[in-house]
Amino acid sequence: MELTTPEGEIFNTYVAGSKKANKGLLIIHDSFGVSDYNREWANYFAEQGYYVLVVDLYNGQTASNTKEASELLRTLNQDVVNRKLNTALESLKTAKRKVGLLGWSFGGLQAQHFALQQAETIRALAIYYCRIVIDRHKVESLHSAVLAIFAETEKTWPDKQAALEHVMSEADKIVECYSYDADAGFINPDSLNYDSEAAEDTRKKTLAFFNKMLA
Repeated sequence: MELTTPEGEIFNTYVAGSKKANKGLLIIHDSFGVSDYNREWANYFAEQGYYVLVVDLYNGQTASNTKEASELLRTLNQDVVNRKLNTALESLKTAKRKVGLLGWSFGGLQAQHFALQQAETIRALAIYYCRIVIDRHKVESLHSAVLAIFAETEKTWPDKQAALEHVMSEADKIVECYSYDADAGFINPDSLNYDSEAAEDTRKKTLAFFNKMLA
């Protein structure tokens, strides 16, 4: 589905599910762009009764390696990214539909910022192997429950998991954290880091999380 921001920027979204669904999910891709696994996850959640939008922040471009991904990241204008996410959210939300947010890596970082900006609308946030920006200065403005998935080979693990659990607990916020003996990118079947068992387990945990928080 093609959408247009208030400033006239046209972008695409991958849409799955029924518009009558009472649960909505906004998905933000990783630094490689919209991939097959993003669409597969969207279809999976659609089959579970969600209306899902995958936002394309790269205007149809994708990367085949980390160098290309870095180059695509450098082309992004954060103001434009924010407008695209806001426009997608407006398309997704209704008076009765509760909305969750899911992002992997770069998408997880963007999802945190967006959940803080849209605290009144985003009810649940799931993030995968990304830098954590939810800290003691920002956590009070966060209204959503958080599910955080970590790859244990990340250089900053387990410190960042412990820090997130601590700050969320101190602020009396809901958080679920899980870590896997895997490398970042283990969700993606096209990645050398793919771990099918861990990927399937996290998908089940993510579905259970959203089902509970968006009930």
